[in-house]
Amino acid sequence: MKLGSFTAAKAARDAGIEAMDALNALLLELGGTLPEAESKVLRVAVARSMDSILENLVNPALREYPALDVDESTWGSIAVTRARMRLSAAAGDSSDG
Repeated sequence: MKLGSFTAAKAARDAGIEAMDALNALLLELGGTLPEAESKVLRVAVARSMDSILENLVNPALREYPALDVDESTWGSIAVTRARMRLSAAAGDSSDG
């Protein structure tokens, strides 16, 4: 996949990071609330989803624009910033009607 511009690749990378952070949060949220068998099924599903996000969204953006590769703490900052922006926009949308 070619994204064609730095801006598009950065948006794809950032959305992928945010999605993976949300999946990780799901695992933390459900933590010990599921029986072990169901927990394992969920962990496998989340791992497969994260792998797909990396392979189909984040890594293509990084291959096209290597300057977008960042360290782990920056990944965390991206996830937090994107989630806050999305939640803020959603709160604004809900107050319109």
